[in-house]
Amino acid sequence: MDALSPLLDLAHLRVTLDVRCLLGGRFTIDHPALPPGEAVFHLLLSGRCRLRLNDGQELGLMAGDFVLLARGEAHVLLDDGANDAPQALRSHAGGLLPLTADGVASEAPAELLCGRYHHTHGAGALFSAALPARLHVSLLDSSVQPALSALMALLRAEVQGEAQAAGHAVIDALGQALLAYALRVFAQDDAVAGGLLPLAADRRLGASVRAVLDRPEHPWTIAELGNTVGMSRATYARHFQARAGSSISDFLTRMRMMRACALLLETRRSLGDIAEAVGYRSEAAFGKAFHKALGETPGRWRRGAAERRAEAAAPGKA
Repeated sequence: MDALSPLLDLAHLRVTLDVRCLLGGRFTIDHPALPPGEAVFHLLLSGRCRLRLNDGQELGLMAGDFVLLARGEAHVLLDDGANDAPQALRSHAGGLLPLTADGVASEAPAELLCGRYHHTHGAGALFSAALPARLHVSLLDSSVQPALSALMALLRAEVQGEAQAAGHAVIDALGQALLAYALRVFAQDDAVAGGLLPLAADRRLGASVRAVLDRPEHPWTIAELGNTVGMSRATYARHFQARAGSSISDFLTRMRMMRACALLLETRRSLGDIAEAVGYRSEAAFGKAFHKALGETPGRWRRGAAERRAEAAAPGKA
């Protein structure tokens, strides 16, 4: 029973592919911090490069590596060689996406796809906050390598070829699939520390996550959650802590608040009805929990969300 898909649906992550880079010499590309509500990712299609973070940490990237910076932090992309003076970069039309290149011929250039995902201020923010700030996976070393190789080939063909009808919609949809694959690969890595993704992707515990998502109004106990996966109360609590790295109470609150944000945004139901729909006996208790999780009362958050939607839909807005 898949629990990761409904989580992604609730988060409303919208992927945009921004630029393709083809770099064969020395290069340094600064990426400033993104505004709240955006995360940045890079996929290295071929070659090698480095990614330097604000704290000085460097990640060495090889073909097939995917890096997601879930907080949109500033960073620098660099070549994989010595710190010689970088070549001048230029941007021009290079198919469907803008192409940034250094004009240096190389037998093994670093070819990257760079993009972002945007998330809503409610459920998306809660989901993104549960991700590691820096997610780095090798897609070509994973069990889904054949499918990912095909996906990356499609992406390369689309971005390099002549612009076609619905081209941007196609590459953004492929980017959405790429992000989902990367999150799956990360979540299924046994070496990853606990978190929401490993919990949702767990072959046994994932069913309990799906149960909570399907019935957030139910007053779940640890024993009942254990029953959904055929475990005793004590066994479930032990396995949950190992996979989630958080308390069951915190997990239940996060799931209920994500569902509450969706109901506030997509329906006209009263606050009292929504409180009951996500498992709170009173509107006051719901309001207190919502304010603690999102920093605003449910009513104020709903009004702000409506205003943001109206602003985004206004003429001249992207």
